[in-house]
Amino acid sequence: MPRPEPTTCASCGEALGAVFFGLIDRPERYCPDCIASRPRCATCGAPLGNQHWSLHDGRRQCAACHATAIYDPHIAEQIFHQTVAALINQFGLRLNVGVAFRVVDAPTMAQIRGQGGQLTAEGADILGLYQRAGHLRTIYMLYGLPKLTFRTTVAHEYAHAWQTEFCPLLQDELLREGFAEWVAYHHLRWIGCDLAAQRMINAPHPYRPALEHVLGLELRLGAAGVIEYLKRAE
Repeated sequence: MPRPEPTTCASCGEALGAVFFGLIDRPERYCPDCIASRPRCATCGAPLGNQHWSLHDGRRQCAACHATAIYDPHIAEQIFHQTVAALINQFGLRLNVGVAFRVVDAPTMAQIRGQGGQLTAEGADILGLYQRAGHLRTIYMLYGLPKLTFRTTVAHEYAHAWQTEFCPLLQDELLREGFAEWVAYHHLRWIGCDLAAQRMINAPHPYRPALEHVLGLELRLGAAGVIEYLKRAE
């Protein structure tokens, strides 16, 4: 049975008029005033309601994102290892050297990014970073991310770690970021989150053209062929 359309704004609680707004794959609806004037959730971008959470590093989180957010570093590490194990099982992306894992806040993430962490697409939020510094290889993740966002970002950054070992000559930005998004996309499908995976294709995002490029390669080469193609690319 279809869910009835909301009749009130999810931010201010006032009745919705003829014009209202929503986010892709989210049931909440928002009035034009809240869209125009309210601060946004640092994770999903929704206008914040009266009930929201302020994190110590200045980010603000809506109730929906806070409900599944990972704040405990021990739980974050468990989910990190679960995600890595799934990627090895699904794609065989096992590392020879391995990679460390750290949870950090937003200022620390920005500092790491300034020290030469993995580049991000222009306009993309920095939710995670892979950094190689000498013999040290580390994936840094932003604390307080919703569980599904966390897993998607871990998959993306782990793909960059794999590239460092098996595609050391790869310079093609479209392939480099497209493959990382492709791994994240298929990881979501692997764990049964098809709507979230579809959102990666449908929603406007800086990495979307790169993902579409590698999905096109998959149509021609198959999943195993994409991985072999990447190993030979420069």
